[in-house]
Amino acid sequence: MAIKPEHRLKVGAWEYLPERDKLVKFDANGQLLETAELDNLCQNVMNFLMVHAGELVSKDDLLEKVWGIRAVSDGRITRVIRVLRVALGDDSRTPIYIETVPKRGYRLIAPVERSDVTGVSTESEQVEETSHDVTVATSKPAGHWQRRTLLSLLVLMPIVLAGYFWLATNSVEDDFSAIPLWRYEPVTFLDGIEFYHSISPDEELLVFSYASSPSDSVVRLKLQNLRTHQVVALTDAPYSSFGAAWSPDATQLAYQRTISGSLCEIRILTLNAARDQVISDELLTNCGALSISARLSWSPDGRFLVYPSREEGQSQMALMLYPLAGGQPQMLTAPPATGFGDYAVRFSRDGNNLAFLRDSASTVQIWLMDLNNRSSRMLRQLSDTSPGNIDWSLDSSEILYPAGRSRLAAVNVFTNEQRLVAYTDLNASEIQISPSGRILASVGAFSQLNILQIPNAIENSSSERGQQVFSSNRNEAFAVASPVPNGPIAVVSRRSGLPQVWLFYPNGKQQQLTDFQENERVSRLVFSPDGRRLLALVSQELWLFEEGVKPQRIVGAASRQNIANPSWSSDGSTIYYAKVNQGSWQVMSVAVDAPSEVHLFNAQMEFYLESPDGRYRFWRNSFDRWYYLERLEADGSLIKEQIMLPKIPLHFELATTGLYYSAYQRDNHYQLYYFDFSNQKVRVATDLDSVSSSHFSLSSDRNYFFLPSMGRGDMDIAEISLQQQNL
Repeated sequence: MAIKPEHRLKVGAWEYLPERDKLVKFDANGQLLETAELDNLCQNVMNFLMVHAGELVSKDDLLEKVWGIRAVSDGRITRVIRVLRVALGDDSRTPIYIETVPKRGYRLIAPVERSDVTGVSTESEQVEETSHDVTVATSKPAGHWQRRTLLSLLVLMPIVLAGYFWLATNSVEDDFSAIPLWRYEPVTFLDGIEFYHSISPDEELLVFSYASSPSDSVVRLKLQNLRTHQVVALTDAPYSSFGAAWSPDATQLAYQRTISGSLCEIRILTLNAARDQVISDELLTNCGALSISARLSWSPDGRFLVYPSREEGQSQMALMLYPLAGGQPQMLTAPPATGFGDYAVRFSRDGNNLAFLRDSASTVQIWLMDLNNRSSRMLRQLSDTSPGNIDWSLDSSEILYPAGRSRLAAVNVFTNEQRLVAYTDLNASEIQISPSGRILASVGAFSQLNILQIPNAIENSSSERGQQVFSSNRNEAFAVASPVPNGPIAVVSRRSGLPQVWLFYPNGKQQQLTDFQENERVSRLVFSPDGRRLLALVSQELWLFEEGVKPQRIVGAASRQNIANPSWSSDGSTIYYAKVNQGSWQVMSVAVDAPSEVHLFNAQMEFYLESPDGRYRFWRNSFDRWYYLERLEADGSLIKEQIMLPKIPLHFELATTGLYYSAYQRDNHYQLYYFDFSNQKVRVATDLDSVSSSHFSLSSDRNYFFLPSMGRGDMDIAEISLQQQNL
């Protein structure tokens, strides 16, 4: 039994039925339309909020009076509140049911009043309201709250709580508090970055890629004996080595070798009997010269290798299957041109299936492929996390993955259902499950970010090499400059813990623009041409911010659209964005004055940009993959031409005289380029050999770029032991 109201209540558009302990909706004829399907714990939290409608309920109150415990992470409450909002159709940014009071708690703000409706018929039963002598809380929209004391409920509270806690400790499925907290124990201790790890099938050796810092131009393979802790180097300069995978007999390692963005090879290392030295290092096959660093997977029967590669003529990474008995590699996947493609892969324990990650429109998706018929399907789209690797459960029924800050989650390969497996004391980016069930993960920070301001060599002849700006303990993800002089710079920063959007003004003023209560993913910010509005792509939702005006959601995640590349018309009257329709991109338009009216702008565009003066329009065709430039002549005519860019662009800024874009170079390094409209030539836009991010923004005077700069991080391999999992 749980604490709950004893009368039938109207709660906003919902109705609470105490005899069923459910929130439901009825139509005008009294027929049941919808039931809020909540597990026991979520329903109990909702009941507690209804009993205290209009009051501020602290997290401590919820932990103590609903969970019955206090010495635990309040992240459990955050998850339940999120479930409630989804079930009720609420939104944390513009709530109509549950208001979040930062650092204090929650308040049920929906109108709550006793329902006098009796005898309402449902689909299968006649529900009659029973009478009670206790009046429950009433909520008034004006913000004044009145409630009679629930004396009888308070008298019964100890008994009610005791009964509820007994049920909670005996129901793992319904009780969120049953989710454990697991702690990582260090396995490697090097000063630098250890990543792309793989434990041997006999669990005696660990291989991983190692770099002294993110700027290290050479990444080496290291081998550590897990019993003696001895570490030896398997590869050395001038090559970088990534993604090693063990052969089933633990005598060989397959890995990817790259150099300077011009060489990519898949190679086999053979170890000596003691497995502490390399006796041969042989070329197996070539991968695309412009491939990014990748993880390999060796089939359990030892017959095949699967690796990601960007083949010649392709703009995305695809999975390749290599038969070790001989033959040519086969392309397994054909990712859409909406991201950089498929980049991590794992054979199932029986070798019949592959699980892999796909980057699409700034989101990560988990995919499954049946190797018997080569069919594939998406298991889950992750809106607020970007795991580096995933793995199969021991029975191959689930895919385990890092699910954001200090959490591990799993998705069922048969039902697509997700569950939270555990909280962890550290953040993980990549995981592997050993044959015995130990969970190994790369934990820590691959890099630390700050915003770097560097001269634009096209407009600025300064000899400056760049300087860090907006520093707050290296927590800035990226910055976007206002297009007008003396305008603010929008910065995504984690200085307060969660990523938030801040505005930095030339006079030193700082303003926090958002107040996210969860780990939202801010993937794009775009100022309007007049600098008054800011368009933000947040966890697949498109929001519009303007000082002194309530934030406005243009496109919501509930639409389940895969959206990307928001932009403005040159006059600021229209917003454009791309969305996926049946596997292909198309561009939609929304008038700022009528945001509820969304129109199809062009069904054959992947993105669309207009220059600030409106003279140029630039886009990519989603069918022929060509880039097009349209120029408005003085006589009003339009000249359209197809253009070819020598590097594959990743991010664009369209100026009045040309196009700036970033392109991948090598070893996670990028360069900025300028395509001059006057002579159709491409020039390097910086005096630096490379930059560390593809994301950049131009200052209003076009003299500087703002872009993220990677600083030294530290990442180790750690494990969650079987002993912890069994606690």
